[in-house]
Amino acid sequence: MKKIIVSVALIFLAASSTTFASDYMNQEQREAKFCGKTFNGKNEISGWTYKVHVDASCKNKKIQYVTGKKAGKTFDRKITKIDPNGEWCRLTNRGQQRCNKMKDMGDGTYQGTSTFGKWKGKHYVTLSKIVIDEQL
Repeated sequence: MKKIIVSVALIFLAASSTTFASDYMNQEQREAKFCGKTFNGKNEISGWTYKVHVDASCKNKKIQYVTGKKAGKTFDRKITKIDPNGEWCRLTNRGQQRCNKMKDMGDGTYQGTSTFGKWKGKHYVTLSKIVIDEQL
C-alpha cells in the first residue's frame, strides 16, 4: 500500500512540474523577467544566435546577431503590443508584426512560441542567460 501511495505521489509531482513548465508567462511576469535586461537568444528554426536588450520601459529592443547571415549586425525594433496574457509583438525591418508568448521552463531558459504568421504555434526561439542592464 505504501508503494502505491508513493508512486501516485511521484506521478502527481511530475505532472505538476510539467504543468508549470507548459504555462505561458503573463504580462507582469514577462515585464519583470525581460524589461531592462539583456539575454541570449537562439532561433530554433534557423539556428542563428543573438543577444537581445529590452529597454526598461519595454517599448524597444535591440538585437545583435552573433551567428547566421546577419552576424555582427545590430537592429533596433519597437515592441508594439504587450497584452495581459503575455503576448508581445514587434515590428520587423519590413514593417511586419511578429508576436510570441513565452514559457518559463524552470531551468533558466525560456521558450518562445509564435502566435502569428507561418510559425504560429511553433516553438521557434529559446532565451537564456538573463542579465540586468544593457550588455550587448
